[in-house]
Amino acid sequence: MFLKSAQTKTSKHPAHFINTHSIKTGSLSAASGRIVYLDVLRAFAILMMLQGHFIDTMLGDTFRDPNNSWYAAWAFMRGITAPVFFFSSGLVFTYLLSRTDKPWRENKRLFKGLTRVFQLLILGYLLRINFPALLGRFQLYPWFWGADVLHVIGLALLAVIILFILHKQSRLPLPLILSTAGLSVFYLEPSIQNMNWSGIPNGISGYFVNQGFSTFTIFPWIGYTLLGGTAGAVLARRPSMAHSPVLPFGLLIAGLLFHYYSIESLTGIYQWTGWAGIRAWRLENSHLLIRLGDVWVVMAGIIWITRFWKSMPSLIPKIGQETLLIYCVHYVVLFGTWFGIGIKLLGDRSLNPIEAVLGAILFLGAFVLMISRLELLEAAIIRSRRFLWEGSVYTVRNSWSITQRLYSRAMPYLRLYRIKIRP
Repeated sequence: MFLKSAQTKTSKHPAHFINTHSIKTGSLSAASGRIVYLDVLRAFAILMMLQGHFIDTMLGDTFRDPNNSWYAAWAFMRGITAPVFFFSSGLVFTYLLSRTDKPWRENKRLFKGLTRVFQLLILGYLLRINFPALLGRFQLYPWFWGADVLHVIGLALLAVIILFILHKQSRLPLPLILSTAGLSVFYLEPSIQNMNWSGIPNGISGYFVNQGFSTFTIFPWIGYTLLGGTAGAVLARRPSMAHSPVLPFGLLIAGLLFHYYSIESLTGIYQWTGWAGIRAWRLENSHLLIRLGDVWVVMAGIIWITRFWKSMPSLIPKIGQETLLIYCVHYVVLFGTWFGIGIKLLGDRSLNPIEAVLGAILFLGAFVLMISRLELLEAAIIRSRRFLWEGSVYTVRNSWSITQRLYSRAMPYLRLYRIKIRP
């Protein structure tokens, strides 16, 4: 999710070019080699996250009725957001990683990926710092040690890199390695949750179990990234599949099967094998496979949208290309982690549905406007940096020049003073 857009060098398919106002949609832009629907998928995920976080933060408790059809529909759509995030992250990263047949030591994308891993981990902790507490009392609040989406995606990308190296060294098919690892993460999640983590420091245990401060944990969430990586590895080796009309139909059918028949399938496997672990997984974690099916259905829908929306505004995929920036800004603005000042303070869990929806629309609009004016903001930042730098240099130079002049004028008097006081 928090990656640059996927690109490929193939140009044997119909060309769809990007301009500053609209994008001729299809599977690829020949001008940039970008798989457009992946950017649109990430735009969908980040916008769903924005509205989901805003409404969940601001909507009053009395209006959170699971029996209300509107609230139930919102909660269902919000539940899809995180799986789409993690799945698309693995898909894009593995797609970029797998496009070359070079040895892994010569794969520049691999080392860029390692840099991204450390960047996501550092940003994850940085967003959780309360600077008045840190600078004023030298204190880190307990939630600093919790794991969030950036931490887990960073470690998920690291897992993809390790498995990619294993693939290169063993020559085992990468899709097989990633899919096996992803499903294994899903399967092991109940066992990880039931382990005793009481003696483990919060900074480590928070990555595996939620003890009150973690939003996401490694198990099960990196499973979606690894399974997304499976799709990315397949697309990298068979780029024509990205353009195939069969792809969205296959995703739709597979998604519906996973959504409606996961529990029945796990029950059948348990009855056939007698494996108690499958029974426990069916009871506790079948929703992971159901959500995976939902991700595929969403992806199929977005592929169709990009193919039939012939002049999609370029702003939409651009939003998908700036997910990391949007996430970081929204985290500070909404939750006020850095300075204790955020939108949350205006009415935490106090708005009625109409107020919450209107607020979410304004919240979304602000970020859409930010991305639409991103070049202007970047230019203003560059100008301000240049102004501050040049001003600082001028101040230092001017101060040195003044010091030199004062020193040169004072020297004759200092020498005269020394002569007068000499015995």
